[in-house]
Amino acid sequence: MFRRSDRRDESPDERALTARTAATQGFLALDDEQRAAADAVRAADEFGTGRGLAEAWAEVAAVGDAATEAYLAATSDHPLDGTRPAAGSRAADERALREIDRAREVIRRFRASHSRSLDEAAYALSSLPRTIQEARTALVEARAAVERAEAAGVRSRRAAERLAEAERAAGQLDAPGGRLRERRHTAQHTLDLARSAATLAADAPKTAESVRTALTSIATRRSAAASKAGRIEPSMSALRREFSEPCSRDLTGAEALAREAIADADRAIALARRLVEDGDWDGAADQVTAARSALSRAEDRHDLVTDRLTSLRDVRADPARQAADARFVLRDAQRLVVDRGLVAEFGAILDAQSVRLANAQERLTGVHPDYWLYLTELRGVRDRAKDVVARARSASPRR
Repeated sequence: MFRRSDRRDESPDERALTARTAATQGFLALDDEQRAAADAVRAADEFGTGRGLAEAWAEVAAVGDAATEAYLAATSDHPLDGTRPAAGSRAADERALREIDRAREVIRRFRASHSRSLDEAAYALSSLPRTIQEARTALVEARAAVERAEAAGVRSRRAAERLAEAERAAGQLDAPGGRLRERRHTAQHTLDLARSAATLAADAPKTAESVRTALTSIATRRSAAASKAGRIEPSMSALRREFSEPCSRDLTGAEALAREAIADADRAIALARRLVEDGDWDGAADQVTAARSALSRAEDRHDLVTDRLTSLRDVRADPARQAADARFVLRDAQRLVVDRGLVAEFGAILDAQSVRLANAQERLTGVHPDYWLYLTELRGVRDRAKDVVARARSASPRR
C-alpha cells in the first residue's frame, strides 16, 4: 500500500514521487467510487427507485470530473522524468489530491443522502442474475412436473398453459437492450408462471379425484333440485289462491326459470364428463363449478316461492306481531338519538319511519290485503332505524 510522507530529510525528487504516488492512489479510488455511484444512479433510474437522482448526480459527477482533469493535467504537465523541476510537480500533485479528496467527500455525501434509493437499486441489480437463474430452474422443474402428470393420465390443461406462458416469457430474458426494470419484471413473471405450472401439475391428481367425487354427488343434488322445481307451481297456486295478486307478481315464471337453470346444469355436467374422458381435469372442474352455480339458481327460485308463502301466512295469522317488532326497533333508535343529543340530525328521519309504520298498518284492509307490501314496509322501517342507530353510535354525542 502506498503511503504519504512528510519527512524533511527526503530529497526533492523523493518528495515529488511521494506526492505523485498519493495523487495516483487518490485518483484510482475516486475513479472506482465515481464509477460505482454512477452505476447505482443508472440502476436506480432504470428501476424507477430514484426520481431526480440523475440531475443531482450530474452536479456531483462534474466535481469528480474536474478532479480527474486536475490529476491528468498534473501528470501530463509535470512528468517525473527529470526534465522538469520536482517542486512544480509536487505542487501540482498536491493541488490535484486536494480536489480529489473534495470530490470523494462530495460523492460520499451524495451516497449518504440518497442511500435508500441507491441501496434498493443496488440490491435489485445484484439480485437480478439470481432471479433469472431461479426462473430458469423453475422452468425446468415445471416441464418435468407437467410431463409426470401427463404420463400418469391426469393432464392439467392449466398447468400446460402456464408452462407455455412461462416459456414465452423466458424467451425475453436474453433479449438484447432490455431495461433493467423490464428484465427484472420478466424474470419474476417467468418464475411465478413456472412455479404456478408446477403446482397445478402436482395438484392434478387431487383435481381429478375431486372431479370424480363431485360428479357423483352433483347427480344427487340435481335430482333434489328437480324435485324442488316440481313443488314451485303448487306453492304458486297457493299464493295466488290465498293472497292478492301483488303478493306474488314478482315470482311469476319461477318454475320455468328453475327448470331452465337445471337444464344449464345438465349441459355442464355432460360437458364435464366428456372432458374427463379427454383427460382435461381442469376443464371438467370448471364445468362442475358451472353446474353447481346453475343448481343454486334453481334452488333459489324454489326457496323464494316457498319462503314467500310461509312469510305471508305468518303475517296474516298475526299482523300486529310484525308491527310490534318494527316498532320496538324504531323506539330503540329514538331513545338512542335522544340520549346522545342527536335529535336535530336524526329526529326527522325516525319520525318519517313512524308515519310509514302507521300507514302500512292502515293499508291492511279488504278481503285480501297486500301483505307483501306490508312486510316490505315493515322491513324498510326496521332497516332504516338500524341504519340510524349505526350512524348515531359513530357520531359524537351532543349535549
